[in-house]
Amino acid sequence: MMRPRRGAALILLLLLMFFGPRAEASEEQDASTRITSERLRYSHHDNRIEFIGRVRVDRPGFEMRSERLLVYLQTVRRDESAVSNGSGEPGQEPNSRVEVKKMIAQGKVYLKHGGRVGRSDTATYWVDREVLRLEGNAVVEEGPTKLKGHMITLHVQDEELDVEGRSERRVEGMFFLPQEERR
Repeated sequence: MMRPRRGAALILLLLLMFFGPRAEASEEQDASTRITSERLRYSHHDNRIEFIGRVRVDRPGFEMRSERLLVYLQTVRRDESAVSNGSGEPGQEPNSRVEVKKMIAQGKVYLKHGGRVGRSDTATYWVDREVLRLEGNAVVEEGPTKLKGHMITLHVQDEELDVEGRSERRVEGMFFLPQEERR
């Protein structure tokens, strides 16, 4: 029988599987992200970039694959103290910047962060809230430890994990402890 304290540690471990502590700004700037797909569509009107067909996202320590990736953008005003000589993106107000608001991966979604893997039909990540939702045949694995459900939601900042099932398919969890912790 697993003690409650060990169970909480396993949940915390799974929670941190995709998003550990935030990297320092200099580390984020040094980490490049490469996205490849068969097609790319940009809509200025919808503030959306759509990657279609065998999408692959590669970043140091992170990998994602899906059939489609929608990236929703938003324009935000810069802090007046941060505005530097009016330089900005072409066609953009000098005192604003473009940020990613939300990303939605659809179709055979596969996420890998270190030794942790997640799979689902759809994955949505809300940047400002730091919430990742895997929906439809959702699975999260780290080594032999595995969680399955219809929807798995990771609230990164609140350190919460929620797994939901459906009437025809209940939530399933398989937890394995190292040999020395079983004593």
